[in-house]
Amino acid sequence: MSIENALRGLTAGIAVLGYVSLFLLLQIRTTPVSALAGIAVLATAALAVAGGRPAVRQLLGRGPSSQADTPEWWLARLEPAVEDAWNAYADLVLTVGLWAISVGSFGGLITYPGDDPPFGLAIAGFLSMICGLISLGFLIDSRYE
Repeated sequence: MSIENALRGLTAGIAVLGYVSLFLLLQIRTTPVSALAGIAVLATAALAVAGGRPAVRQLLGRGPSSQADTPEWWLARLEPAVEDAWNAYADLVLTVGLWAISVGSFGGLITYPGDDPPFGLAIAGFLSMICGLISLGFLIDSRYE
């Protein structure tokens, strides 16, 4: 595998992880807007490196496919945008990143200073743990191709 493919895979994984994190943080509704904006900028920059301008346009719903083929939900448009750059490195970044989100969410629950911790942390922790396990399956599968 060339260095270019490895870099594209790493940045595709970072982009997907960034947008999934952004989605989860928007659901929790306790994250500052500046942090959400920073994650969005980082994920968009990674997407631009992985797939170029066509990938960013596809995420925005302005890609080359017809309107009938374009999903309405912005997160569903992410998979076709990074499909060409996806490889085992992207699976690795996604798996490790999702587990890190899970550990961070559960750590936030354990160390929460108040009496009533945000329930969204538990949801984010369990969702990212399950998605990390699913991603691990894809990582193992891509290892043997």
